[in-house]
Amino acid sequence: MSQRSRHRIFYVLWTIAGLALFDGVRALGQEVILHLRNGDRISGFITSETTNRVVLTNAWSAGVTVSPADIARREPVPRIVPAPTNAVATAAPRPALTNVVPPKPGLLLSGEVQLGVDLGFGVKNRQLYTGRAKMALGYHRLRNLFDYSFSYGKTEGIVSANRMDGSVKTDYDLTSRLYVYNLAGAGYDEIRKIESRYETGPGLGYQLVKRTNFVFKLEAGINYQAQYFTDDTRSEMFFYRFAEEGIWKINHRLTFDEKFELFPEVEDFAGEYRFRFESNLRYALMNNLFFTLTVLDQYDTEPPAGVGPNDLQVRSTLGVKF
Repeated sequence: MSQRSRHRIFYVLWTIAGLALFDGVRALGQEVILHLRNGDRISGFITSETTNRVVLTNAWSAGVTVSPADIARREPVPRIVPAPTNAVATAAPRPALTNVVPPKPGLLLSGEVQLGVDLGFGVKNRQLYTGRAKMALGYHRLRNLFDYSFSYGKTEGIVSANRMDGSVKTDYDLTSRLYVYNLAGAGYDEIRKIESRYETGPGLGYQLVKRTNFVFKLEAGINYQAQYFTDDTRSEMFFYRFAEEGIWKINHRLTFDEKFELFPEVEDFAGEYRFRFESNLRYALMNNLFFTLTVLDQYDTEPPAGVGPNDLQVRSTLGVKF
């Protein structure tokens, strides 16, 4: 890949990240604990509230919806207000200096960083390094999800993996379940002969299931994809986008999520298509440290010459969330 092309990709990705951060520059809201009537407790930051729903964001989910009828009581986290340094002592007792500030909508920031390495030294030496960073920014009805990943590896001194991908997805809630979105992404893959690629497109989503430990949603929209190959050819087409995504918090340590995206080409709906499938099984080792097993599969009916249509990856990483 030429140096100019790499600079172009990095510029696009940093622009995407900057837009996500610009959308979220606000004061942080205060954390609150909801005690539910079934005995469960949910902690997080309230991003929106109406007469029939309360939406929170916390470290493991960008949007948890709870019905007000299921809430037994709220427990705001107290904010300590220090005493003035020039306070004058009096004989009468002063009221407590702890002031409980009611929770208010604000920016919600959460994220995680994952790193993985696969080393083998024997008949064939191999080294594979992978990394991923995710960030979620929520404010009222708006959510920005930024995702960046890379992998680089060599087998017997020959490059066997060299790819980078970044994306930003912006969701805006129209109702408690219906939302609109815009998806943008860019990257490259030297092994699959993709010198650079980018995609963008809007759509509509619907949260079919919204529970405290399980979320399932469907999406449909239009997606424009452009790919520039190392043999100086290119592919620029419009696709339909049909997607489903599920997140299941099995228990306090184990979480499973999966996402499937199908891209049939607009002018050849049945003949040409692409899809992406990803699933992650995550186990919390400590409060902020977790182990993740990832399966990623990508398919293209019209790959570059000399490249197979399917690309399957299985990797494991250690991650830290914040």
